[in-house]
Amino acid sequence: MPAAARRGRRASSDTILQGLSTAIVVLDHALVVAYLNGAAENLFGVSSRRLVGRGLADVVHPSAELVALCQRALATGLAFSLHEFSARVGDNEVVLDCRVTLLDSEGMVVLELLDRERDLRVKREADLVAQQRLSRRIIRQLAHEVKNPLGGLRGAAQLLERQLPDPEQKAYTRVIIDEADRLAALVDGILRAGGASRPEEINLHRITEHVAQLIEAEKAAGIELVRDYDPSLPSITVDRNQMIQAFLNVARNAMQALGERGRLVFRTRVLSNCTVGGERHRLVLSAEVEDNGPGIPEELKDTIFYPLVTGRPTGTGLGLTIAQDLVSRNGGLIEFTSEPGRTVFLIRLPVVNGGRP
Repeated sequence: MPAAARRGRRASSDTILQGLSTAIVVLDHALVVAYLNGAAENLFGVSSRRLVGRGLADVVHPSAELVALCQRALATGLAFSLHEFSARVGDNEVVLDCRVTLLDSEGMVVLELLDRERDLRVKREADLVAQQRLSRRIIRQLAHEVKNPLGGLRGAAQLLERQLPDPEQKAYTRVIIDEADRLAALVDGILRAGGASRPEEINLHRITEHVAQLIEAEKAAGIELVRDYDPSLPSITVDRNQMIQAFLNVARNAMQALGERGRLVFRTRVLSNCTVGGERHRLVLSAEVEDNGPGIPEELKDTIFYPLVTGRPTGTGLGLTIAQDLVSRNGGLIEFTSEPGRTVFLIRLPVVNGGRP
């Protein structure tokens, strides 16, 4: 075949590879990177010039399982796959579907990497949205079920109070009436929390700083509150009071998890091309609360946003449920990651019309 024709064929092949959304990495017999396409550059977060010539073990961490898969392909000539492989590539934590195929008799292998993180994230968000909708129905029904008998209880206590001649005995009926009123006010507050939003354009730090002042006044002396803010945040249009209540519920939950000692971090970030509730947005603001407490018990992670689910003996199990409902009414979503020593709740809020710095 003439050299010109071979060059044309190689150019055509490269064009095809560069157009794929699947990350393609070609490795030599020593598992050193010989080629990668544009999707692989995006996945690793660096250019091909910086990766070509580096060993696979230097760019994927941990790499032992993936290296073993490539070595098996080289030894047998067969193709092998790895499903939902968790690793760090560059600065990114990713979940990958991997496939290794022998390229030719010279001992080159093709490594196909399909990023599953976005698919898994969309599924997690869909589950959270479904939880939030169910929780909203449950909490409204629960509020009504509690409030209805309270009216009868209060009325009976008032009638009894009129029949009692002894002021000391009337004091007991007054306790019943006062407690019934207190519970009715609590239920009304829960129902009002899901009311219509009154959006205004605001800087997110006005919300986080308001909550920080409240937490500073409430926290134990052994808890350190740290602020890690991005000063370049654009403004956002949300209901200020609803977002203060949501962020406060999340922060108090973290503070109570710490007990008497620990570290609480308020963090803000701008995310680009991020999905929230299954929809992709150009800009998303993230208000995060991180603590170094014991973490969420494994058995509670799938239901933590449901009402009455709590890991504390004295907890009500309503704080996170209400917070998720309030954030969803402002177009956002609360997500979390948790392991012993590090739990992070992330309030994600899309920026509409680009916002203003």
